[in-house]
Amino acid sequence: MRLARTLSLVLLAVASAIAVGSARADNTSALPGRILFVKDGDLWVWDASLGAHPLATGGTFGQPSWAPDGASLAYVYRGTNFSDIFITDDQGQNQTRLTTSQSRILDNEDWNLRPTWSPDGQQIAFVSDHNSAMPTLWLMQADGTGQHPLTMPGLQAESIDSMSWSPDGSQLAVTMFNEPGPTQIALVPMDRTGRAQSQVLTDLPGGALDPAWSPDGSWLAFAGRDGYAVEIYAALPDGTSTQRLTSAGLMARSPVWSPDGHHVAYLINQGGYFEISTIDVQADASGTLVASAPHQLSQDLHLDATSGLSWGT
Repeated sequence: MRLARTLSLVLLAVASAIAVGSARADNTSALPGRILFVKDGDLWVWDASLGAHPLATGGTFGQPSWAPDGASLAYVYRGTNFSDIFITDDQGQNQTRLTTSQSRILDNEDWNLRPTWSPDGQQIAFVSDHNSAMPTLWLMQADGTGQHPLTMPGLQAESIDSMSWSPDGSQLAVTMFNEPGPTQIALVPMDRTGRAQSQVLTDLPGGALDPAWSPDGSWLAFAGRDGYAVEIYAALPDGTSTQRLTSAGLMARSPVWSPDGHHVAYLINQGGYFEISTIDVQADASGTLVASAPHQLSQDLHLDATSGLSWGT
């Protein structure tokens, strides 16, 4: 199976847990917006008024992503040997299928993953192994039409995983497999002329993954290996001023920014299971990004780390 090889390469790939849990908030009453995540293959959402609660159940869902207006979301439906991208409204109703990968011929089935909205909500970037030995970057309109692969001039990337679209719409930050080395973050221009060059942003010895643009486009957060731990970092869009935002010495993944840009949520492994933590962030007078001590947002939920988080309005 084509996807099996890719998944075996993912830096610190993890499986979701099974046990049913609860949620609690710790200094989180002021957090804005709603956070999407996945538990046991179901879509869940957290907000300050209701806490964590199921949005759509099915046991086969993953990788949810809020539309910019918060009125809908995209997600992945996983079949036996394929996956497709759907959209639904913010109540988990009125599902619409955007890709169709299931086939009577096993080898013709595709994996479509990692839906990521453009800032204007008109397009969705995603990863697909259609007509390819490895998952590559694709683009479609928000209604599923116009599906086509994207080139990445200047990169020799073998395949792509998680990604984030810059707020001005000019580029995608992607997790790039670059064998024999670890994954790194690369910037892919959305330049229709094809003349702009992609570039590798990070060069961490242990690798980097899960990029996330700040709402104003001034910072790019990501997860990076630091020895045996994986911490949350942030860097300027040119790759300079890389700063570590967490120092738990554990395994952290999938940073996302709050809509106001004042907080970062991420998944952290606690006792073998992933929960949500948040930090408050702001730049000091020197321009250094300063992070608070972490606040635990969930407890005993045992979340799917490969599905990540999405923080919307």
